[in-house]
This record gives sequence, structure tokens and C-alpha cells, in this order.
Amino acid sequence: MGKAVFASCVWPCAVLLSLAGPAWAADAPAPGTQAVIANIAGTYELVKRVLSDGKEVVPPVITALYTLSNGRGNFNLFLKEEAGVLASESTISRYTLTASEYCEWIVFTVRNNLDEPGATNVVPPVAKHCTPVTVKDGRIVFEPPGEGVVVSFDKDGFTATAAGRFVDYWRKLP
Repeated sequence: MGKAVFASCVWPCAVLLSLAGPAWAADAPAPGTQAVIANIAGTYELVKRVLSDGKEVVPPVITALYTLSNGRGNFNLFLKEEAGVLASESTISRYTLTASEYCEWIVFTVRNNLDEPGATNVVPPVAKHCTPVTVKDGRIVFEPPGEGVVVSFDKDGFTATAAGRFVDYWRKLP
């Protein structure tokens, strides 16, 4: 499950972002854009992961918090693998969001037992830091760069889908 865990962790982002340059106006459409987008700023809690075979993984086996605010992200995930090994990730990131694109850069990360045994603070390489955004039926949808997941936000939370592997369900905290 190591690769699947990594895909949901970094995005979400996770997760996730190095210097965003002058793009500090996250969560707002760029000047001149006419599309209205949802504001993704907030703190989210992972409610459950549903694996491709239908099995649900819930706290305390998996637990995570993800905060997005003012162009910055903080992601923390803890997971107990089937063999009893603990896996975790903590990532600090920067992001921008416009009506047409989502961009993210990892500032710092520590991952333990996710892609391989042991701890690392090496930032995974990402060829392109920006990805297209679509808005449909009140949901903002995009594939965070380098993650292999598709996220879909609404006013109550978001899902992170890794096709053929899992769907993570996140709720927005008040």
C-alpha cells in the first residue's frame, strides 16, 4: 500500500509546495478571469479511505489533517500498514489557485515508510507544478502535480481518488 499512501499524501496535495514567487493571492481568481471558483481554504480531516476492493480503512488505522490557507498548506498523515508498520508524512507547501489552474510546491517534507522503508526528507521531483482546474456543479476539480490523484472539492470537504486503488474522503472542519 506504500505507493497508494504516497499518492494521497503529497497532494493533497500531497500536498506540498517550494516558493510560489509573486503568486500570493491563492484561493482567488486571477485578475481578469470571469469564472467563479470555490474557496478551498480550510482545515480538513480524513474520514475514511475506501480501497478498490471496497474495504474501508478508518481511524485510528489511518488519520490525517490537511490545512490550506493564504497560499500555504500543511499536511499530516499517519497510517498503520497491514503488517503493523507505521507510515507517515508531514509536508509544508505553497499553492496558488485560479479559475483555470492549481499550482503547488513542496517547501519541506518528511516521509516515513511510504515509498520505501525508512525516513526521508527528499522532495519528490515534479516535472510541472501547475495543473488545469475545472469547476462543475459547485465542485472544483484538479489533479495535484505529481500525485496521481484527482481531488474534487465542495463546500463540505473533498475526495482524493487514485483510480483503481482508493478514494479518500475528507470533511471540512468548522
